[in-house]
Amino acid sequence: IDEDKKSDNVYQVSYTDEDFNKWMEEDLPNKNPGYIEFCCVMQKIATDLPNHGMLLMHGATIEYDGKAYIFTAPSGTGKSTHIALWKKFLGDKVSVINGDKPEVSFDEGKVYVHGAPWCGKEGWQINTSAPLAGVCVIERGEKTSIESIHPGENIELFMSHLYLTDEPDYLIKVVDLFKKMAEAVPFYKLKCDISEEAAKCSFEKLTENEWKSS
Repeated sequence: IDEDKKSDNVYQVSYTDEDFNKWMEEDLPNKNPGYIEFCCVMQKIATDLPNHGMLLMHGATIEYDGKAYIFTAPSGTGKSTHIALWKKFLGDKVSVINGDKPEVSFDEGKVYVHGAPWCGKEGWQINTSAPLAGVCVIERGEKTSIESIHPGENIELFMSHLYLTDEPDYLIKVVDLFKKMAEAVPFYKLKCDISEEAAKCSFEKLTENEWKSS
């Protein structure tokens, strides 16, 4: 962390018994009180992030050569499996910033991704940040392929991977921030299996580097 940019500000959130009980009523695999508290805090922070120009996004995020890439997909589709392929073949050249819900911020026209405690069952997360260089939607497919897509033409898909509430003002802020994100970084759709070819395909398209030399 840049010593000149450290802040002494303390960010505080709180939740009520009503918030806690609502989470207890959800169909969750784990209803341990500590986990429910974890969910309450996440909800409070995620709801407030747009007020500070930030988003909480559902996606597994990796860093390669100083740049971050978000892989997003419905739960169970294989985003964690795909980034595990990058780790398998590229080793220490790749680090996982967050395995499930990274925070996204904006600064002077650039987009940054940050680690967060809410990182999926694998527990993959690092307290770091990196400039975002691409977002990739993963779909299962028998034949591996990747293509550039326009996020505006797939807005419903991407909205489903952002933390949302029913409050109109909140939704407007989230949509505006997502537009900034879409204007700043490229978006892709990857159809793949769990082979090395799948990792090669996404790697070469997102990083513009050759797989063999990397």
